[in-house]
Amino acid sequence: MKKIIIFSILLVSYSSLFSQIFNKSDELQVIRVNVDISSHITIGEPIEYVDISTNNMVGDIPIKNIFRVKPTGKFRDGDTIAVLTIVTERYKTQFNCVYTDNKNIATSNVDINTSDMASHINDNVYMPQSEMRRLAWRIWNSNNKYFDVSKEEYKLRITLNNIYTYKGFFFIDIGVKNKSNIEYDVEQIRFKIEDKKRTKATNFQQIEIEPVLSINEGKKFVKEFRNIYVFEKFTFPDEKVFTIEISEGQISGRTVILRINYEDILNADSFNKNLFY
Repeated sequence: MKKIIIFSILLVSYSSLFSQIFNKSDELQVIRVNVDISSHITIGEPIEYVDISTNNMVGDIPIKNIFRVKPTGKFRDGDTIAVLTIVTERYKTQFNCVYTDNKNIATSNVDINTSDMASHINDNVYMPQSEMRRLAWRIWNSNNKYFDVSKEEYKLRITLNNIYTYKGFFFIDIGVKNKSNIEYDVEQIRFKIEDKKRTKATNFQQIEIEPVLSINEGKKFVKEFRNIYVFEKFTFPDEKVFTIEISEGQISGRTVILRINYEDILNADSFNKNLFY
């Protein structure tokens, strides 16, 4: 009899535990959606992946940290028409999308704090962009370490301020000073690894590389411009050079090119914990 009582207690306990787990997984945040309203979900990290469990909803990512979603048609009021899953670099969150006939109560905007999201391990992300930005802004507020790597053309002087390396990434800090009174409109900024010496055009080699992050999106400046670019770690032989080319958006636009030797790359600083943490 005692064994039966103990077994019954354990059975009730396990049933309660499973019920709690089931209910917890079912307690998703609700987004009330309407066919005439777009719901915007804003998250503090770039969105890596989105899943909509049914064809009742469609969505897109107009900006890297905003997901926009909308029903494909009208449904019964109060029906859950889809489960929405959003995964960022380090976090995951889910929503129940519940249809409402009243568009006045439909959810048009949701701001999600990453502290309210479940963490997860993304093997494809070695360093989150939020961490890159934090370190880049620390560099912005630090002193210049390079003073003799610069180039001046058309009264524009481009200068290498700093190079830091951390977790397999380069943080390259450059500045431009405009000594003329003519506003500069940036058309494009290109980064290339190319031969130091140009012989025949057919033999000249160059490889264009793209930064994974920059912290200044400005395209115009009058006197000064500065930006910090983050690159995945790269190497190149001594007979090549890393170039940064800034060109103006006009037919007769001014172009300035900074050439950085591999020796300067090798002199990149590591992050000092006292300064950057």
